[in-house]
Amino acid sequence: MKVGDSVGFFKSNKGTVISEMFKITEDFAMFKSGQMVNVNLFDTELKLHSPGTKNDATLEYSKITDVFYGPQSSIVEKDKSIIGRAVVGGLLFGGAGAIVGAMTANGKKEKQLNRIMFVISYTGSNGMNKFIALEDTRLYKGKKLSEKLKELCNITDQEPEQAHDIIL
Repeated sequence: MKVGDSVGFFKSNKGTVISEMFKITEDFAMFKSGQMVNVNLFDTELKLHSPGTKNDATLEYSKITDVFYGPQSSIVEKDKSIIGRAVVGGLLFGGAGAIVGAMTANGKKEKQLNRIMFVISYTGSNGMNKFIALEDTRLYKGKKLSEKLKELCNITDQEPEQAHDIIL
């Protein structure tokens, strides 16, 4: 992975095969979790660029070992909303309902989080396996970009091994 300066505030995408915006889900190089990045595919390399910054990250296709694009579901815990419960209680039962509603907001609730992930696995300069985890928040060209990246990296989808019938 090479890190370098771009030439200005707005980065030119001249020569890109395809590009799309994604959200970084885990800190990576100079990019922070939650930051939006533009993934640009060129003929020989992939470049990440965050709008409004001067830094790029470049990854040669020969270093990419796998590409995943698909759904991810996880269960997350969130605090119950004191204000929301107080408002609903107040609307339904007046002042006493607001107090009771606020008091019932203790604890946590579970929520299922569904998102579309784009994960690029690669071999780092130290020979270690690494990955870039991105979320496709726009759902516009992400799948097409991931398929083109697989093509440029000569990565084929693995077929699940089929069970063989054993005849005794």
